Amino acid sequence: MRWGASLLSLLAAMLTTAATQAAGLDALLAEDRLRVRSWLEPAENIVRGQEVRLVMEVSTPRWFAGGTGIRAPEVPGLLILRRNEFAVNLSRREAGATWVVQRWQLELYPQREGDYELPPVTLSLAVNDAALGIVRGELSTEALAFSAEVPAAVRELERWLATPSLAIRQRFDRSLQGLVPGDAFTRSIELEASRVTALMLPELVQEELPGLAVYPDLPELEDRGNRGQATALRRQSATYVVEQPGQYRLPEQAVYWWNTDTGGLETAVLPAVEIDAGAVVADTPSAALPAHWLGWLLAVLGLLLLAALLRRASHRPARPLRLARRALSRGDARAAARALYSWLNSRPGTPGWLSLRSSAAEAGAAEAAEQLLAAAYGSHGGTTPDSAALARIAQRRKPGGAAQSGGLNPSQPRK
Repeated sequence: MRWGASLLSLLAAMLTTAATQAAGLDALLAEDRLRVRSWLEPAENIVRGQEVRLVMEVSTPRWFAGGTGIRAPEVPGLLILRRNEFAVNLSRREAGATWVVQRWQLELYPQREGDYELPPVTLSLAVNDAALGIVRGELSTEALAFSAEVPAAVRELERWLATPSLAIRQRFDRSLQGLVPGDAFTRSIELEASRVTALMLPELVQEELPGLAVYPDLPELEDRGNRGQATALRRQSATYVVEQPGQYRLPEQAVYWWNTDTGGLETAVLPAVEIDAGAVVADTPSAALPAHWLGWLLAVLGLLLLAALLRRASHRPARPLRLARRALSRGDARAAARALYSWLNSRPGTPGWLSLRSSAAEAGAAEAAEQLLAAAYGSHGGTTPDSAALARIAQRRKPGGAAQSGGLNPSQPRK
């Protein structure tokens, strides 16, 4: 019985303390010894997807005895974030007294057009008061409301972003001129915008063109904050592999954004990219060369041909399959792929040039080719095929089923 009576006394004391604390906060509010305010920035002319700041300010002429807790509400269609875990601490003078101020902030992103009702936000406080001592409890901000609209200028657009600034950049890790089949280059694109989240930034297309394969990496998303200014970045990169010679063009891309500072539609453009991979240029009529120039030209060509023959006779090139095997033995899948591309580039067996994929498919080694390409150019690598698989890639077959002559490592001619 004594134990039960003690427990009841303890519970009663706890309830009495909680009621006294809550009443103490209400008393401080009523006597203007504690203030709680909240407002929206901006409060009007808001568009869908625009950042709206819910600012909450707590102030006292004394000081705070502990941290302030915030219980953010949930509103359908409204993305609510808290970028800063700490308050902005201020002080100001009023009627000869110094008030200590804590300012908190939540970022709101309306995901649909229409009206939003923002319920009160619960704040947990600990305030030191001259008469009551340390007073703890919970208070709520006032309910707020706002509307989000879709401007007529962007209503017909499939995707657009609401931000005060947006920039788009791209770079390449090598020159895009004079490429040959088997060459690879990496394209990196960065999209940067302010007062949005990285998840809201659109994905830009890394197109795969016939004869130009693409291996995209996973995008990198980053949210930065500096003195209350939020910046979002999206980085995406892809490795392109030239499979057939030609002239390629990566098309222009546009990102539409509504400038929330000026209230107008703007466009950020990722320019088109021209890629020279050794296409044959069509003959064009030209004026006949004078006779003496023609003689000089023939002499120069003869000397160049003689030099090439002498060099070939004195420096026997290594066989491509041997190079590919050596590359695989040291874990260099990209060098092995280049060796195979070099062989395909020198032996066009059907009208047009064959890609590594098409040659492997004809030989029944499509899986080995995909393994090699993934290991050479993929973002996460892969399992490299063995030498037997490389040999199958080299043995392209004619429609009748016979292996095509002139393989990667041709054997000695039969007698």
